Amino acid sequence: MKFRAIFKHLPVSLLYLILLIPIPLYFYWGIENKLGPDPLRFLEHKYGELGLVFLLITLSISPLLRFAKINLMKFRRCVGLVAFYYVISHICVYFFLDIGLSMDLLLSDLQKRYYIIAGFFAFITLIPLALTSNNFSLRKLNIRTWNKIHSFVYVAIILSIFHFILMSKTWTGELYFYTLVTVIILVLKLKRTKIYKKLSTYSNADISK
Repeated sequence: MKFRAIFKHLPVSLLYLILLIPIPLYFYWGIENKLGPDPLRFLEHKYGELGLVFLLITLSISPLLRFAKINLMKFRRCVGLVAFYYVISHICVYFFLDIGLSMDLLLSDLQKRYYIIAGFFAFITLIPLALTSNNFSLRKLNIRTWNKIHSFVYVAIILSIFHFILMSKTWTGELYFYTLVTVIILVLKLKRTKIYKKLSTYSNADISK
């Protein structure tokens, strides 16, 4: 009860602030050389991993409501945008600090490094979702179009988990966990889609009688 009460009264703006603190904090630690022998690699990996984590949390909010009756729906947009901000930070470290704005290195990586290709397309897929995650877009787009656009988040999570798998040299406990959560989310989504299609078929059959 206390857990639910805390989240019920937590302002969304405060949650944004809390969840985004690691971005400048890790960057400051990197400048202070407190992130180990390779701070650039640490920053790049950590921002990307946190982007994946928050993307998984975003996709877990609906199943949590359906199966555990935990209602975090008012935070879903916030967490989704936070995931995108971490992905942006991940890409900025790679593009500005790792390859030094070199388009030649970027094109070379896109040609021969499969994890870069998967990550690139995951980012491209997330852009329209982030741009339409606001009340203005929701009003201008009809709900069906808006839902179709945001259904691409499942494409993004598949590409993201492939990016993470291909980038990792060994299978760690975290990687197994992220992959398992992704599979569960996708299975639940497929089952829900099948149920919805069946209900729509029955409904249309009743209308035609």
